[in-house]
Amino acid sequence: MHYPFDAGLILQPEQYRSGLKPAGGLSERDREWVRKFYPPLGDADYQMLEPFKSLPLNIAAGQQVNLRFTPKATRRYNIGTFGASDTVMVLFLEDSDGNVRYLAGDDDSGEDRNALIQQRLLAGRNYIVRIRLYYAESYDATAVMVW
Repeated sequence: MHYPFDAGLILQPEQYRSGLKPAGGLSERDREWVRKFYPPLGDADYQMLEPFKSLPLNIAAGQQVNLRFTPKATRRYNIGTFGASDTVMVLFLEDSDGNVRYLAGDDDSGEDRNALIQQRLLAGRNYIVRIRLYYAESYDATAVMVW
């Protein structure tokens, strides 16, 4: 990636005293790598999260699950993981254009607890929950639920 350096920051070699070229920012090659490692998600990449229904994660360490949730009532909700695992969970609000805005997150940090988010959600709005698994005692040892 390209990083800007102001003139005078680099003393040697002399040809770089006036600054580096090209200017800072992402090159086209940088953009290609980002698209390769972080491809955009489509509707098929999401599972629906339903209130009071446990959903097994069934992912390996280092993998992420992407969930959607559309509440039917405006109220405070709990979204939590269950099982002997180390996870990080993040909640986003999705707008009508598909853009997402961070609302809350919890990293159980390998402690003897599970990730939990308590948040007031609005009826009819679309929310995205992303959970990354760092470690689990067994492949099917972790689930998520909203209540």
